[in-house]
Amino acid sequence: MNPFTTYYHPDFFCDRENEMTQLKGNLENGLNTLIHSPRRLGKSALIKHLFHHLEQEKEYETLFIDLFATAKTEDLLRSLAETILKKYHSKNIIQGIKTLLKGITPTITFAHDGTPSISLGLKEGQQETTMSHLFDFLEKRKNKVVVAFYEFQEVATYPEKAEAMLRTYSQKLSNVRFIYSGSTNHLLQNMFYSASRPFYQSSEVLILEKISRGAYYNFIDSNFTRSNKEIEPAAIEQILDFTDCYTYYTQVICNQAYYKTDQKLTAKSTEALVKNYLDNRKIDYINLYNLLSENQKKVAIAIAKQGIVTKPTSIEFLMKFNLPSASSTLQAVNTLHEKEILYKLPEGLIIYDIFFRRFLEFYF
Repeated sequence: MNPFTTYYHPDFFCDRENEMTQLKGNLENGLNTLIHSPRRLGKSALIKHLFHHLEQEKEYETLFIDLFATAKTEDLLRSLAETILKKYHSKNIIQGIKTLLKGITPTITFAHDGTPSISLGLKEGQQETTMSHLFDFLEKRKNKVVVAFYEFQEVATYPEKAEAMLRTYSQKLSNVRFIYSGSTNHLLQNMFYSASRPFYQSSEVLILEKISRGAYYNFIDSNFTRSNKEIEPAAIEQILDFTDCYTYYTQVICNQAYYKTDQKLTAKSTEALVKNYLDNRKIDYINLYNLLSENQKKVAIAIAKQGIVTKPTSIEFLMKFNLPSASSTLQAVNTLHEKEILYKLPEGLIIYDIFFRRFLEFYF
């Protein structure tokens, strides 16, 4: 089995010992947690790793709810209900629905593998009742329950007042703890740091940083060695230089490197592998690039080549990359940020997608 893939076993999980300690400590002390970071840093893998250990200890029951594709409160309730049914009522879905969704007649369909899909068809006033039923069920479990809402910032975009409703019911629970995970910086900041919002100061904050270079180096080396494959130190350094130690991108390149290596991965073969991967993604990134205005293209290329930019309107930066006026550059920066092509770190601006960054850096 290729060890560089999505999370499936703790033996193939890299580091995050401090984060695990903090998350477990928060749960033991009855605290909710907000996990906050740019995308592709391994938030979902960290939560699944935590859940694996919690389930093994048999003191907690865990639920992972992905909200990325949700658009309204009913979608959230449907996802929560489906997850509860799969976990607790997999042998008798119909009876489970009667227990969970009293007074509601949902439509249920089954995929080929037996996975249920529910359409709640909630009427006005039934959302709060349904949320109450679902949380009451979890509150009455013998073991403590941990619910992770992944991409929680989507709740802020719902047309209903979902934040207030969720906060009202969740704060009444003593047997259920929550982990809120998200990526969109400004939405999460508004939700959790604004005094006027329901979730203000409701959770401990865990800002997920990149895994250290040393930890990732050892992880890559040990997983090659474990499978009787050799990897040159320079090859590992090349991979980490290319991916900038971002979890998703490191896993993708290592997955390819592991798969294509029979005995030994050299620095030369790593260079060829990385180039080949970018070539294969070239059409995707050309299409993304072509969606930008000419000014946005110039600014994106400049930031990609610089790596990280603290002052995009400074004379030095504008002159170095022959950019237009400071006002035009700032307008392009703001638009690229809104499109989530740029991300604002405390240290400065970066191109969000590392592979797109390398594409701009290498081809322009």
